[in-house]
Amino acid sequence: MLPLLANQFHISSSDAGLLMTATMLPLGLAPIVYGYFLQAIPAKLMLTVALALLMLDQLAFYLATEFWHLLLLRGVQGLLLPAIFTALMTYCASMVAVRQVRRVMGFYIAATILGGYLGRVIGGYFASDYAWQTAYLVMGFVLLVPIVLMGFAKADAEISFERLDVRSISRVLSERNYRLVFLALAAIFFVYAGILNLIPFRLYQLDQSVSPFSISNLYIGYLIGIPIALFSQSFSDYIGDERRSLMFGLGLNAIGLLAFFLTDISILFLMMFCFAGGFFFIHSTLSGLVNHLALEHKGVVNGLYVSVYYLSGALASWFPGVVYDVYGWEMAMLLFIVLLVLGGWFISRLQLTSLIPPE
Repeated sequence: MLPLLANQFHISSSDAGLLMTATMLPLGLAPIVYGYFLQAIPAKLMLTVALALLMLDQLAFYLATEFWHLLLLRGVQGLLLPAIFTALMTYCASMVAVRQVRRVMGFYIAATILGGYLGRVIGGYFASDYAWQTAYLVMGFVLLVPIVLMGFAKADAEISFERLDVRSISRVLSERNYRLVFLALAAIFFVYAGILNLIPFRLYQLDQSVSPFSISNLYIGYLIGIPIALFSQSFSDYIGDERRSLMFGLGLNAIGLLAFFLTDISILFLMMFCFAGGFFFIHSTLSGLVNHLALEHKGVVNGLYVSVYYLSGALASWFPGVVYDVYGWEMAMLLFIVLLVLGGWFISRLQLTSLIPPE
C-alpha cells in the first residue's frame, strides 16, 4: 500500500517508508526499555488489553486525514506489538514440556510469517477495490478473533523481561562471536527489509497500472519461510555446521537480490521465493545459534538480537528510500549488495568452535 499512500498524501517513497520506521523503531527499543516496567504481568491480561488497544488503533486509521496521523498511529502499534509478541511467546513456552519448546516456537515463527503474508494480501485487496481506509478497518475487526479466543485460554504465565543494562550488554558484546552475529544480522536484515520496503515502488515504476493487490501477490514468496521455520534444524543438520548453513542461506539471498536488477515482473515474483527463503534460513539459523550457545545472559542475548533486528529494519525502511529517490534503483541495489557482502564477511569470521559448550 505504500505507493498508494505516497500518492494519496503527495509524499516521497522515503517519507512513505517512515510508516514502517514508526513501527519498527519502538520494536527495536522495547527489549531495552520494557524490562523496567513489564514484570510479573499475567500473559492473558497483557494479551487481551494490548489486542483491544491494537484493534482501536487500527480502526482509528479511518479517521486519519493527514500523513502525521498515520505516523502517530503506527508508532502506537510499535509500542503495543512487543508486549503482544512477548506475551504470545511466553504463553507458547509455558504450555508445553521443555523438550517441546523449540518445536512450538517453530510453529510460532511460521504463524507470524503466514500472518505477515495475509496482512499484505488483505490490505492490498481492499485498498485496490475500495477506499484505502477500508483495509485498516477490515484488519482492525479481524483482531476481534484473537480477543475472543483469549477468553477460552486456560493456561497462564508471567511475562519475564530480562533487563538490559549497560553492564549486561557490555558483557555480551565483549564476546567477539556475538558481535559478529549481531553485525551480520544487522547487515542482512537491512537488505531484506529495504527490498521489501522498496519493491512496491519498483513495481510501480516498471508498470504504473499495477494495483496494491497485484503488488501484494509478490509477497507469496514470503511463505517459503514457513517450512524453513519448521524444518530449519533438519536443514542445518543435513548441510553441516552453522557457518556452512549460513553461507548457503546467504547464497540464496544473494541470487534473489541480484534478480531484482531485472525488469521482468514475472521473474521478480519467482525470485522472491529465493530471496525470502535465503533470509529466513539465515534468520532461523542465527536465532537458533545464539540461543544454543548462550550459556549465560540468555535473556540479554535474545533482547539484543531482537533490538538489532528491528533497529536495522527501522533504518532500512527509510534510508534506502532516500537513495532510491535521489539516485535511482541501481544505486539502491548497489547499497544492498555492499551490505550483503559485508554480512557474509562477518559470518566468515565467526569462530563457532570456541562457543560450543562441552557435552
